[in-house]
Amino acid sequence: MSSRIKKECKGVTWKHSFSTLGRFDVVDIVEADDPKDIERAVMIIRSHGHSITETLVATPWKEFLAAL
Repeated sequence: MSSRIKKECKGVTWKHSFSTLGRFDVVDIVEADDPKDIERAVMIIRSHGHSITETLVATPWKEFLAAL
């Protein structure tokens, strides 16, 4: 699956992956200039079994403050 994402979602850069205790088993931190690249990666993940995903858009704190 990861090789397919790397091939088909070239705009997605994986930053970190974390194993967690609680609501989610894994949290991946990724970046992309185009949200459509993230959407495609998520659909590839969901097509391989019973994965449940939740995608959250994040803004760096300094950029968020500057926009206020």
